[in-house]
Amino acid sequence: MTSQAGADALRELRRTRRRNRLADVHWVDALYRVYIAALAGVIFVLFAAGRLPDDRLSNDEALTFLHDAVPVLGLIFAVAIGIGARSGGRGGPLVLEGPVVLHELGAPVDRNLALRGPALKQLRFLAFAGAVVGAIVGELAARRLPVNVAAAIAACAVTFALLAVLAAGVAMVLSGRRVGWLAANLVAGAIVGWSVLDLLAGTTTSPLTLLARLAFWPIEIAPMALVGVAVAVAVPLVGLANVGGLSIEAAMRRAGLISQLRFAVTLQDVRTVVLLRRQLSQERPRAKPWIHLRRGGRLPAVWRRDWQSVARFPAVRLVRLALLGVAAGLAAGAAWRGVTPMIVASGLALYVAGYDAAEPIAQEVDHPTRWESFPMEPGRVLLQHVPAAFVVMTIVYLIGVASSMVLVPVEVVVRLAPATLVTAAGAAALGAAVGTSQGAPDVAQMAGLGPDMMGFVLLGRLVLPPALVVVGLLPLLAAGSDADALDLPAVQSATTYSLFGLLGAFLWLRYRKPKHL
Repeated sequence: MTSQAGADALRELRRTRRRNRLADVHWVDALYRVYIAALAGVIFVLFAAGRLPDDRLSNDEALTFLHDAVPVLGLIFAVAIGIGARSGGRGGPLVLEGPVVLHELGAPVDRNLALRGPALKQLRFLAFAGAVVGAIVGELAARRLPVNVAAAIAACAVTFALLAVLAAGVAMVLSGRRVGWLAANLVAGAIVGWSVLDLLAGTTTSPLTLLARLAFWPIEIAPMALVGVAVAVAVPLVGLANVGGLSIEAAMRRAGLISQLRFAVTLQDVRTVVLLRRQLSQERPRAKPWIHLRRGGRLPAVWRRDWQSVARFPAVRLVRLALLGVAAGLAAGAAWRGVTPMIVASGLALYVAGYDAAEPIAQEVDHPTRWESFPMEPGRVLLQHVPAAFVVMTIVYLIGVASSMVLVPVEVVVRLAPATLVTAAGAAALGAAVGTSQGAPDVAQMAGLGPDMMGFVLLGRLVLPPALVVVGLLPLLAAGSDADALDLPAVQSATTYSLFGLLGAFLWLRYRKPKHL
């Protein structure tokens, strides 16, 4: 088969598959999805904008903010690129369907030609998603900074779009060159380390720090930011040129796992989502535990099993827990300083970390028939797993407390951290335990509720566990942003309400029944 004949056959095959796929999608359904997504985005922007302070920074304060914020944003960008590098070491970022891998990559057609279309499609989508996120960030930032709103939206949209494309480009370069996971992790560590040095030294040398400088052009134009732009454009082009080197075995493995992951997300089966994500990242427990626990002893058997599970956490999971703690602390510090919506980001970071801490509970839930055979009520078994998860989340919380001192005075942290320890760490442990043990929804049982009520039930299952963690952080907002006049009575009142939420989750777990296979 000639190269031109192969290209023509490939294009005809893709046109036919596109027509068949679109034939099953009604335009009303597609318009309804767009409407729901747009409505949710508008509500979020209006809520976040309404919670921001109305006072604007002066020009001098804006320049000071620029000097402090550029290295921090550059570090955030570096973490995103590091995630892309790790994805490339595992065969990402392309997510191909199984038939595409079998019929297109196995056909006598140039591999670059077969993969360039999906690669360009993914880059376009990521650029659009990055631009939307950047536009939202620019609109919110323009409320505090003395800049033109349109200029802030445009600068942030372009910057975040370039970031998304660059992350995918790095992954394509590494996967096209078939770089192993160890080398990919070293590349990710080097990228993040470079930005950390910029943050500590107050310099602007990393390409990611230079790219972050582009988002602040409405405040001050820096031509050196074009270096970051050039890197963000060049790397995806190199990735497209090398995309044909993708391993077919890795592509087939990702295709199978991603299809299962999408199905689990549709069913809201959180435990299955966590397991599939770990398989996708090739994350396995350690063969040898970090610490060997003695057999026997007076500790309860469940408690001992929990710590045996924690002792086998892989290094990547421990690093992820630490990074999530740092992210939660920085977001909580930003919320205390007036960026109230960041309290949601802090709660989500702790909630995600809670799923790693609740791994022993998840192992129990994975075996429902054995769980039901214990000579003890299932709810009591679940509750005996919670203390270990609480201890792990306490460590993550303390990491967040230490990182929050970057933005919050030390004396404020010392006064507020003990008041929110139980509510924040306990909410993360209980929220993850609830999300893990609730399993997939019983659609047959909920069918009698009607489509409207079923939608609310599914929404509640998805929102309530992370909302519990956010509620556990509300005492931070009740304290106020004045370091010299903290409202401690309001903190105590908010802590009481948070404890009621923890009590509700506790009672739900107490009377939880296992699902049968």
